Amino acid sequence: MPARPFLLASLLVAGVAAFAAPASPSITTRFKITATNHQVVDLSAFSQPEQVTHIVTSLWVTVTSTDSAGGRALKLVVDSAHADSIDSPQPIPPEVFDSLRGVTATGWADATGKFQNITSPTGRGAQAGSLLRVMFPRMNPRAKTGDRWTDTVETAGENEGLMPGSTVRRVTNWAVNGEQTVAGVKARKVEAAYSQSITGEMTGPQGSMAIDGTGIGTATYFIGPDGRQLGANSTTTITMSITIPQAPEPIPVTATTSSVMTPIR
Repeated sequence: MPARPFLLASLLVAGVAAFAAPASPSITTRFKITATNHQVVDLSAFSQPEQVTHIVTSLWVTVTSTDSAGGRALKLVVDSAHADSIDSPQPIPPEVFDSLRGVTATGWADATGKFQNITSPTGRGAQAGSLLRVMFPRMNPRAKTGDRWTDTVETAGENEGLMPGSTVRRVTNWAVNGEQTVAGVKARKVEAAYSQSITGEMTGPQGSMAIDGTGIGTATYFIGPDGRQLGANSTTTITMSITIPQAPEPIPVTATTSSVMTPIR
């Protein structure tokens, strides 16, 4: 059973998210996101060896945020994307990455950092909406060193690069753990540790397909005094079982994604 690589998921900075509203009325920032995705599919149920996929990608996006009704209106545009390296049993044509160019997502974040009204085209646009969520920590813009909080977010699996019909439920513990100078600016260091569950099923021409799994991860964000995103990094590990009619037993899948996001000045 050929496993679908986490193409867009490997581009995402893992974690729940929102936007820490800066004081200025409008800010446009370009980011580069580099991600390494390693996936292993255990095909012993078919008497076949493991299927290993290792992909390193780079993504450039532009995010514009504007004061709006006590929060921030946001727009993300994918400027370009390409694979730095691909080691995969399945060929991945360049058109897969070229097709991301121009994909957009828009949304609104309230004063507490909670996202609402995320809209984007179908398909990869839906995952662009998820990317918009995870680019910024979910935090009150007034959060200070020593503050801690917890939130729970539930999203559609297809927005995370998983199969349609699945649901991801993530619980995140947040903390502002001091300050650090980044590019000459004193930034708050916002850290997240999270766990998640993945469940769901879908019906296709060959019968029902079910997914069940868990994941853990960490993320670190650097947020300037005015709410500007000054950089982030994250790592997520997911363990899943996929059940399909053709397999006599569930198929184990593990995936690890690490990402680094850097503003382009």
